[in-house]
Amino acid sequence: MAKWQTVIIEKLWLLGAIIVESIDWILDQIAWGMTYFGVKFLRYIHNVRMAYLEYKRPIMHGALYFVITGVLAVFLFSHAIDYSYSYNGRNLGIVKEQGTVLEILDLVSEELTQEYGLPIAISAESDITFKPVLSFGKELDTPDAVLKKFTYMGDIQTKGYTIVVDGNSIGTVESESVGQEVIQSVIGKYLDRKAEDYEFVGINENVKIKEVDTALSHITNKNSILQLIDAGTDKEFTYTAAEGDKVKDVAKKLEVSIKTLRDQNPEIGTAKTLKEGDVITVMRKVPIMSVKTIDTETFAEVLEYETEVIKSNDYYEDEEFIRQQGSNGKQRVTARVTRINGEITEREDLETEMITEPVKKIIVKGTKKAPPRQGTGTFIRPVSGVVTGYFGWRWGRMHEGVDFGVSTGTPVHASDGGTVKVAGWYYAYGLAVVIDHGGGYTTLYGHNSSLLVHVGDRVFQGQIIARSGSTGRSTGPHVHFEIRKNGSAQNPLNYI
Repeated sequence: MAKWQTVIIEKLWLLGAIIVESIDWILDQIAWGMTYFGVKFLRYIHNVRMAYLEYKRPIMHGALYFVITGVLAVFLFSHAIDYSYSYNGRNLGIVKEQGTVLEILDLVSEELTQEYGLPIAISAESDITFKPVLSFGKELDTPDAVLKKFTYMGDIQTKGYTIVVDGNSIGTVESESVGQEVIQSVIGKYLDRKAEDYEFVGINENVKIKEVDTALSHITNKNSILQLIDAGTDKEFTYTAAEGDKVKDVAKKLEVSIKTLRDQNPEIGTAKTLKEGDVITVMRKVPIMSVKTIDTETFAEVLEYETEVIKSNDYYEDEEFIRQQGSNGKQRVTARVTRINGEITEREDLETEMITEPVKKIIVKGTKKAPPRQGTGTFIRPVSGVVTGYFGWRWGRMHEGVDFGVSTGTPVHASDGGTVKVAGWYYAYGLAVVIDHGGGYTTLYGHNSSLLVHVGDRVFQGQIIARSGSTGRSTGPHVHFEIRKNGSAQNPLNYI
């Protein structure tokens, strides 16, 4: 055997011996420990036994007292502890048993569903919570009291249907069908026949009906929603004035009264014309929902007459008269018409047929320079008619002027220039004009159908001051003409 092999064997034997010795030592220690602690335990048991024998009676009395106290505590706890019940975090009351609440939930849901016409269901798991409470001196709810508290509670959760107009909720109703009834009620106000007879009928705004979770108290009835829609909503309108814009025209464009325009824009004061760049802002009511209809309609349309003004040097500058009265025409139109809330916003004429041609109105305006507005001392005839009544005694009384027979509406001219002293109803002369010409001279023009001057006006010789007629004491259309000097009647034929 080689020397190195002998060395290895010796080492292995030495290692084995060390291991065996270590195991023997560990076993010795375990045996000693078990003997030591065993003796300690037996001595503790002996001491406990001796103490029990010495204090046996007090220990038995204490155990009996503990048991009796525990039984009483359990009894009192079972009779004093009740349950506070809540709906979605809202405390409603106290009941003796949780079952008092749970047993009537189906009945509550059924009654609420019938009363409001809504699908209301209360979940015992997700909606109702209980909490043990001491109920000494507190009133407990009976099943009837629980039922009333649930049925009169407005924040019970339910499904509702919100009507949304252009992104804004205007109210929540109990069902989608009621929401559709609201929309159809709004539409129906602007239809004169069945909706299917129109090319198009609908709400002009973007309207949706959305299902939502809501409280019972947030449900609004159909009539309240319709009243809200009828009342409309306030909306701001802004207009930037251009040069020459008149307040009345801007008010009309913004669809408000002039007073409202001024009240909401006090900076414009009493001005009749706006300054260029003025920003006008008004608030006015607009419909929450507007109804749009498109249909082909046939209707008669009035054609307004045109007015032509002819200038003539045959008449003075302040004179004008109607040569030809205008009259409206009429045509039959077939058109594709778009209306918003009954008002036409677009119209496409498809066919037109003339019924009556309009007649143009022709007005003659004088361009000749007027003579001085003062007396000249000479007089002209007020009209070119035939003399039908002379100055002097007639039928037993003095006729203080002359009458010119003319048809009603004939222009009456000032016999001379001067200042109007009378313009109105004048005793038996009817509608009359009296002119003071100065120098003590006055003229009177009676029985007119209409007057064209006012008291205080300065007129020139030949100016049209009235139109003839038969007012006052008169037997027919004519002009009664007088000339007076210092109040005394003169024969007009001696002056004209």
